[in-house]
Amino acid sequence: MSYPLMNSVIELFHISKSFSGKKALTDVSLKFYQGEIHSLVGENGAGKSTLVHIISGLIKPDDGYLNINGRNWSSVNFAAAAREGITIIQQDLKLPHRATIAEYIFMGREPLKFGVVRFNIMLDQTRKLLADLNLPFSPHDIIGHLNLAHRRMIAITRAVALNPSVLILDEATTQFSSTDEDRFLNLLELLRKKDKCLIHISHKLDEVMNISDRISVLRNGRLVVSEPSTDLSRDDLIAHMIGRQEPRVYFWKPHFPSTDSVLKIKNLSFRKKLKNLSFEVKRGEVVGLAGLVGSGRTTLAKLLFGMYKPTQGTISLNGERVNFGSPQEARTHGLSLVSDNRHRFGIFKRQSVGFNLTLNILNHISRWTVIRKHNEQAVISDSLERFWLSWLTPNRTVSTLSGGIQQKIAFACSTTRMPQVLIVDEPTKEIDIIGQKDIFSIINNLARQGVSIIIISSVLNELINNCDRIIVMKDGSIVKTFRKTEFNEEMIMHYAIDARGENTV
Repeated sequence: MSYPLMNSVIELFHISKSFSGKKALTDVSLKFYQGEIHSLVGENGAGKSTLVHIISGLIKPDDGYLNINGRNWSSVNFAAAAREGITIIQQDLKLPHRATIAEYIFMGREPLKFGVVRFNIMLDQTRKLLADLNLPFSPHDIIGHLNLAHRRMIAITRAVALNPSVLILDEATTQFSSTDEDRFLNLLELLRKKDKCLIHISHKLDEVMNISDRISVLRNGRLVVSEPSTDLSRDDLIAHMIGRQEPRVYFWKPHFPSTDSVLKIKNLSFRKKLKNLSFEVKRGEVVGLAGLVGSGRTTLAKLLFGMYKPTQGTISLNGERVNFGSPQEARTHGLSLVSDNRHRFGIFKRQSVGFNLTLNILNHISRWTVIRKHNEQAVISDSLERFWLSWLTPNRTVSTLSGGIQQKIAFACSTTRMPQVLIVDEPTKEIDIIGQKDIFSIINNLARQGVSIIIISSVLNELINNCDRIIVMKDGSIVKTFRKTEFNEEMIMHYAIDARGENTV
């Protein structure tokens, strides 16, 4: 790890911010240096996203001021921050899916001659930029054909093309495979060597320890420590984050699934994406779906939830064949999905917490189309308490919450009514280490109450620690099933990467 240049690019002085009377940041003073990877860590709701939104001009502080490139600002708007060389890559990327990489990188600043776009220049410069960043893409690649990890890399490539001095990355490696994560972190290392200031938010503490020059910890909106990474251990970070040493607990607690089959699929296929799948999930059983990005796990989840129609095969629920025409029909029959893309399928960010928590059960808390307030308040209070969110006010707008808290809200929305089958795609996406324990405690309790659960996760240890069985998928097929006593990380990865299909379980 190189020693960073000690030229401060951004300085924060006594920054404070509140939302609906709740303090998000209190008296935060902090410096960010050129040629440095500076990681921000803390529990969900600690104030990390609020802090970088202030730096990037997305929101204004209530108190304090910033010094950017030697100039003082009481607040900075997004355009001014961009002019000062500050760029943010946010958690929820919105890229033009039909554009090529070259078109996206030059969007809004296309090279022209006599009013005609000079595509050859766009292609040549994009090709050179990709080569400089050691990225294995073609300028002709379509954005929509790339996986999430690759889209994030291309978003950074576009940012680099604008020559920023500060690049902010908010939970950048969420849902990355280990290969993509290594490539991404190598990209950050390359940018650091180009003397960029990189502000990196992540809940992956091992990643933070590996890549950072400096680490700052926020807790309850306050800065509790900011030190060189060499002066901090992983246990130090956890202690600073939660104010105590991490209790060493194991997520999974024994529960005993019944022999009753709740969900059964047989010879299920969907276009060329799913191929002749057969398996069942018993009452109270937790089944994990392992595999690489593109293996078909999310497609299967969407199909079971009525978002796609199978081209072959059957789905049975409690012994009866079902054919859901919509997610609403699936919910009516007791299936629920926590999507890996909460922004499209999980929550309404511009609405309140209370609105989101009651949206799926309006008919159960209403009479003659009029919402019964005491029923509504009871549902909201119960949901917030179950997810350790009692501190939240129901009228708080979801978009003002951190990514991890939004994920908990999405999870709560899917379990306001007790489902028969709960499908969870990337349950701990953007959630800190304490929140992860909360989520798996909830999953374990639901299983004990007889809910059948399917977990999709790119974090293999989450499946090993929490599932009764793990089904491995590759290229749309089931290639292996492991029982609890057979779990082995190396063998699971072997089948996910290089195996022949076994289409029945």
